[in-house]
Amino acid sequence: MVLRNKPDWSVVEAANGDELFRTIQDTPVDVAIIDYNMPGDNGVETAAKLRTSHPNVHVAIITANAQDAVVTGIRAVGAAFMPKPLEEEQVTRFLNSTALPPRRAAQAAPE
Repeated sequence: MVLRNKPDWSVVEAANGDELFRTIQDTPVDVAIIDYNMPGDNGVETAAKLRTSHPNVHVAIITANAQDAVVTGIRAVGAAFMPKPLEEEQVTRFLNSTALPPRRAAQAAPE
């Protein structure tokens, strides 16, 4: 995959959100690509926690579930939505976008 083609990048993997947070205690990350369906917290819940603890990490959530509620939840936590099956071009576009400031969670309009 395209992530392995970046010689100056280190790639770490985690099986679930809990493992992700244990891993990033010792290994800082700049980019997180999170599967929506995983054991424990889903991808949106994990991304929300990641956004709180590491606000500068660029986050994308991958899923085959393109229901409006899922995509809205992904965007609400400031993550990019990447539909499955993943194509190398979409991963490359996301990685190229990481040169931009990280996405921020949507803010509620003041009443």
